[in-house]
This record gives sequence, structure tokens and C-alpha cells, in this order.
Amino acid sequence: MLVASALCAAGVIACKKPDPAAVHREKGDELFEKDQWAAAADEYALSLQADPKQDKLWEKKAVAHMKAGKPDLAAASLLKQVDNAATPKDRAEIYRKVGGIYLEQKKPDEAEKYFLEALKADPKDQDSLAWLGEISSTRGGARAGSLVAVPAHLDKAIAYYDQAIAVNPNNLMAYVNKRIALFKYMSYEQRLKDAAEQDVKTARGDRAKIERAKAQAQQHEARAADMKRQIDELGTTITELQKAAASAKAK
Repeated sequence: MLVASALCAAGVIACKKPDPAAVHREKGDELFEKDQWAAAADEYALSLQADPKQDKLWEKKAVAHMKAGKPDLAAASLLKQVDNAATPKDRAEIYRKVGGIYLEQKKPDEAEKYFLEALKADPKDQDSLAWLGEISSTRGGARAGSLVAVPAHLDKAIAYYDQAIAVNPNNLMAYVNKRIALFKYMSYEQRLKDAAEQDVKTARGDRAKIERAKAQAQQHEARAADMKRQIDELGTTITELQKAAASAKAK
């Protein structure tokens, strides 16, 4: 009976098939260690066909695709994790990583889509708010002195920074970046004020044109003054936060 039982056990072991998910995952890891990125991604794909519920492997497959120069495939791999995400924060993190891929590829339009998806999942996702602010700020010309200001984009950037500050009043970079956007906006309003004042001088007795230009100059001056006030307040807040951070570090 003992012999028969042993033979039966051996038969079961001999007949047991290897787990394809494990086999291909291990093969993929070997190729990954050898920097054979495309081949590693192919093996991971076969492993995931056998067992799609390997969240960490979807992420590693994405890394392999990125290193192989296939960012779209990397993004697609990360997005496979969304359905299995346990919490809204987890979903937001996935979308944010995809947005980061497209930012790295200098595709801000694509990146923006996924940062917005991250906010839908978690409206308090500070990192996505920060990146959306940066995309709008860049479009608004705030990141280059030579670029013309685009008020619509600067308004969006400031709104995103305000949201980030509302989520975390100690978010130093949100204050810093909002200040940069406001500097660009203030310069734009000042130039418009100067242009309107020049129109007053060249109106040549056209009273209606003079009054219209004066009103425009006053509006732009008031806007620039309000932005200067905000910039000064932000400067004070930034200094306070920097001091608090330095004090905490010293302790």
C-alpha cells in the first residue's frame, strides 16, 4: 500500500503542468536583467494573458516598454491596472503615471487628458493639480520671458494652483508657481495699460477715442495693481513657509 501510494503521488507530480504565468514572468525577469526590454515585455504579456491580475507585473511591463522606446504601449499597460484599483487614490495614481509618460514625451495635450482623469478619480490629487497648473502656465507663456502672455491659459493655471493650495495650504511650490504666472499676467496688463495711454496721446482730438482709451488704461492699471498685491502677499507666504521648513529641518 505504501508503494502504491508513493507511485500515485509521483504520478500526480509528474502530470502537474507548470504555471504559464510564472514561467513567462520568470523568463521576462531574466530578459529584463539583461536589458532586453522588448523581449522582456513580450514575456510579461504572455504571463499576463495567463493571469491578468498581476498589478506589479503590468507596471514592470510598462517599464520595459518605456526602456524599449514604446511609450504608448507603456501607457496602455499601466491603464490595465485601473479596473483592479482598490481606491480612488490608487486610480488617480495610475492616471497620473500615464500623464507623466506623455509629459516625458513632450506631449502635453495627451498628458493633460490623464491628469484630468486623475482628478475625476481624486479631486484632491495635489500632484495632478500641480502638473495641470504647469501645463496651463507654460501655454500661457509664464515659463519664457520671450513668449506672449495668453490670459485664458494663465487664468486656468492660477485656478489649478488655487485648488492645490486649498487642498494643502502648506504646498510651497503651488504658491511659487502661482506667483510666476501672476508676474507674467501683470506684465501683460502693464503693457496693455501703456498701449492704451499711447492711444490717448495719438487720438488727436477724437474725444470718444480718448475717453475709451483712458477707460481701458484705468482698467489695465487696476488689474496690474491687484496682481502686484497678490504677488506681494504670495512672497510673504513663501518666505514664511520656507522659514517653517528650515526650522523643522533644523529640529
